[in-house]
Amino acid sequence: MEPTLVRIGVMDSRRPQAVVTVPVRHLRGWERLRRALARVLAITGTGLVVGNIALLVVPFPHVHLCLFPVALILGPIIGVAAWRDRALLGPGAIGCPRCGDSTAVPAQLAGWPARFNCDHCHIMVELNPAIPRR
Repeated sequence: MEPTLVRIGVMDSRRPQAVVTVPVRHLRGWERLRRALARVLAITGTGLVVGNIALLVVPFPHVHLCLFPVALILGPIIGVAAWRDRALLGPGAIGCPRCGDSTAVPAQLAGWPARFNCDHCHIMVELNPAIPRR
């Protein structure tokens, strides 16, 4: 993972933003596709297996009519969301914009903007890539 400058802020635009460095791995096209296909297969496959077991245990037609289409639709939607992620953030620690305490950046946090909650004051912290000024 290469260190990348990111702009840190809270979900309140009135607060000043800071610039910190966190490790980021930019995903290539085939990595994004592999992650998306794995999510589609996992969600759709799990939904179909659970649907078949539920159909055997509770033989109501509503289970068959509702759970299978939901599994077949939800898998590709989550796969598209996974495909749109272009970067994975590595584990690290940054200062919270509100309370100032050190908060941990979760490992494998995906996408821009990357959002997570502060460990201490529980506000939503948002990380965006910092664009260097020319």
